Amino acid sequence: MPLWRADLHIHTVLSGCAEVEMIPPLIVERAREQGLSMIGIADHNSAGNAAAVMEAAPDDLVVKPGLELETKETVHLVCLFDSVEDALGLQAFVYAHLPAQLPDEKDPFGPRFLVNAAGERLARENRPLFAATDLTLTEAVAAAHSRGSLVVASHVERRAHGLLGVLGFVPPDVQLDALEAGPGGLLSGRIASSDAHRLADLGSRYTLLEADGPSVADLRRCIAGASFRAGVMV
Repeated sequence: MPLWRADLHIHTVLSGCAEVEMIPPLIVERAREQGLSMIGIADHNSAGNAAAVMEAAPDDLVVKPGLELETKETVHLVCLFDSVEDALGLQAFVYAHLPAQLPDEKDPFGPRFLVNAAGERLARENRPLFAATDLTLTEAVAAAHSRGSLVVASHVERRAHGLLGVLGFVPPDVQLDALEAGPGGLLSGRIASSDAHRLADLGSRYTLLEADGPSVADLRRCIAGASFRAGVMV
């Protein structure tokens, strides 16, 4: 069975807190340097640059398009898809649940850019992607799953935006596909990703997935069957 070396939580310049170097060709180059065979693109509340990274990637690097959705409770969820169309479908739903657009001078983070596969800037994104949606955790997970997403609770131990850090427990009625470890040490039963906002961090935390293929269904079966192990680059 194939073994996929995956970093499923990577940001681009569409996330205002990401460095300007986080553009498709450099993300792909760094992923290959780190020996990754699968990456997930998950900008804050948007999948706008996922297609550009997919276009920039060679055939031997799988790119899962997605977004990092922020719930009403301020919990972050990485939502990854098989197709960019499905990812953009969730994006449209999320955009309808963000607060009203704010002037740039009130934006607490840096500028956000839509880019092409070469990393050239196409437009500046002025939606408040840094904000929480008005979707509850239960609503957000259901919306993502109904559109075919793998749903991972991001950096669950983190006090800010981590499921356990914010709520203190995993609600029994919320059917998450995986929990992402971090920050700190790796724990049994949790996948690992870098949450990279700069190239140096990309691939620094990864998961080896023993899966038949790279589809959401394959990854879900792999994680449910504990056919994975997390690692850290040293």
